[in-house]
Amino acid sequence: MSLKARVSRLPAEQRRAWVEAQSEQAQREMARGEWWWTARPEQVPPPGDWFICLMLAGRGFGKSQAGSEWTVEQVLKHPYDVRGTPTEWLVIAETLSDARTICMEGPAGILQVLRRKEVKHRYLKSPRPMIQFPNGSKIYTEGADDADVGRGYNAAGAWLDEIGKWKTPKRSWIEGIMPSLRSDLVGDRPRAFVTTTPKPIDLLQEWLRRDDGTVHIVRGSTFDNQNNLSAHMVRELKTRYEGTMIGRQELYGEMVEGFEGALFNRLDLENYRVEDVPDDVKMTVVGVDPSLTGEDDEMGVVVVSRTRDNHMYVLADRSHMAVGRDAALHAWRVVAEFGADLLVYESNLGKRWMQQVFNDAYVELSQQGIFPIGSHAPMKGIDAKVGKKTRGEAVAMRSEQGRLHLVGRNFEKLEDQLVSFTAWDTNESPDRLDAMVHACRHLMATEKNRARMSSPGELMSSTLAQLLRADATW
Repeated sequence: MSLKARVSRLPAEQRRAWVEAQSEQAQREMARGEWWWTARPEQVPPPGDWFICLMLAGRGFGKSQAGSEWTVEQVLKHPYDVRGTPTEWLVIAETLSDARTICMEGPAGILQVLRRKEVKHRYLKSPRPMIQFPNGSKIYTEGADDADVGRGYNAAGAWLDEIGKWKTPKRSWIEGIMPSLRSDLVGDRPRAFVTTTPKPIDLLQEWLRRDDGTVHIVRGSTFDNQNNLSAHMVRELKTRYEGTMIGRQELYGEMVEGFEGALFNRLDLENYRVEDVPDDVKMTVVGVDPSLTGEDDEMGVVVVSRTRDNHMYVLADRSHMAVGRDAALHAWRVVAEFGADLLVYESNLGKRWMQQVFNDAYVELSQQGIFPIGSHAPMKGIDAKVGKKTRGEAVAMRSEQGRLHLVGRNFEKLEDQLVSFTAWDTNESPDRLDAMVHACRHLMATEKNRARMSSPGELMSSTLAQLLRADATW
C-alpha cells in the first residue's frame, strides 16, 4: 500500500497526531498528492546500478503514472551533465500520438505532474510535442515507427511505454535508443524505465534472462491498483478475463508464451512478423466469416496474400460489426480496397444463404461503379467438411514453419484470438480467426507442386479408371 493508504487505516486520533507531526512543507505536499505520499512501493524504481527498470504489469496497474513521475524526478535531479550542458530526455511510445495523448497530456501524464509540482516549463506541440525547462533541459517525444527512433540524441534517460506493442522493439532498442543513452551525468548513469503489458517478444525475454544486475524487474496486476479504479470496470474485467490465459497476461502481468490447447504461438507470430510484403504476390483473397444472429455480431474480414514461394502474408484485419447486407457490402469494399482476387467464405449449411446476399451486394456496388457492370462476383465457398481443428492445424503449421507472416502490428484482436482460442472441438470459434483460416486454406489449396496423400484404395480406383478410359479410347 501507499503511505497515504497505510496512514488512512490508523485510528482517527493516531492519524491526526501523525499528520500534525509532519512539517508544513510535507503537509502541503500531502494535500496536493505528491508521489511519495500516494505511490505504492512497487511503482517507484529502487536505488541501485540498474540500467533498465522493466515494469511488467497488467492494465490499470498505474504504469503511466509511474513513468511520468520517474521522468520528472530524473529531470529535476539531473538538470545538467558533468560539462554543465542541459540534459535531454526521451519519452517513446508505440506512436507519436500515444506519446502525446497518454505520456504527456494524459490524466497520469508528465504535464499533470509538472503542474502539481508547480515546476516552470514550456510545452511546445509543434513540430512534435516537447517540454522545455528554464535551464534549457528538454523532454522529447517520439513514436516507435522504425528502428531509428531515438537516434542522434545525447539522452540522460528514457521512458519507453508499451514496448511490447512496438513495430520493431529489439532493433529500435539496439540501433536507436540504447546508443543514445550516453549523457555523462553527475554521480549517476543514464537509465531506461520501461512500462509495458507483457508480450513474449524477443527483447523482453532477453531482459528477463539477464542476471547481471543491469535489469530490475517489477511485476504487478490490475488489482494492485483497484482502489484507484472504477469498481464497475474492475468487476467487468474479472467477469470477462478471470480464470483465462489472456487474463493472466492482461490482468496479472504474466509473460504467457503459449495457451494450453491453442494451435498458434505468440512467439511464432512475433518472430516471423514483417513490415512489408514482397513484390511477387501471386494471389490476394479476403476471408470472411459472416455473422449469423443479432445486430451486435461481428463479421470476421481478413485479407491474406500468397507469394510465389508459397508464403502467406496477413495484410489487414477489417472485421466489422454488421450482419446481412451491410456486412456483405463491407466485405466487397475491402475486396476493392486491396484489389483482391477473390472473396472466400465458409459454405456450410448454416451460411449458404450468405451466397445470395454477397451476390446482391456485389451487383449493388457494380451499379455504383466500384466493380465492372455485368461482371460476376469473384467469390468462392470453402467447404467445412474437415473438422475445425484439422483446418486450424494446417494453417498453424505454416505459422510454426515461418511461412505465415503478419504484416505490421495492427492485429491486436486477431492475435489474441489466435493464441488464446483453445476450444477447437466445439462449433464455436472467433470470427477473425475463422476468417483468416478460410483465406489461408484457399491460398494453400491453390499452391502448385504440392504433395497429395492418397489411400491405397484411392490409388487403385484411380489406376483402374485410367485403364478403363484407355481401353475405351482404343
